Amino acid sequence: MGGQILLHSGILQHVKFVLYIFVLIILYISINFGIERSLLIERRNQKELKHLKADYTSKSAKLLYQSKRAEIEKRLLEHNSKLVKPTEPPRRILIEK
Repeated sequence: MGGQILLHSGILQHVKFVLYIFVLIILYISINFGIERSLLIERRNQKELKHLKADYTSKSAKLLYQSKRAEIEKRLLEHNSKLVKPTEPPRRILIEK
């Protein structure tokens, strides 16, 4: 018998087609792995972005609170600063050309 069964059944006649299907399957698997990897990276980046947004919001609120006039005056008093509140309102300086 030997390899006569393979020759008569026609499997050897379709070797190119079988190899083509095999290459397509390998390509499909590699594309799926690439997509899964990119989705994993995207999820990780979304978590990091969410964390950074929360951090930004908290720092922004803290900075907004610290920039209030009363808070600034309180901090100046804590540091024994010699700066005082202006007694007169600001004036506009006009320059003639």
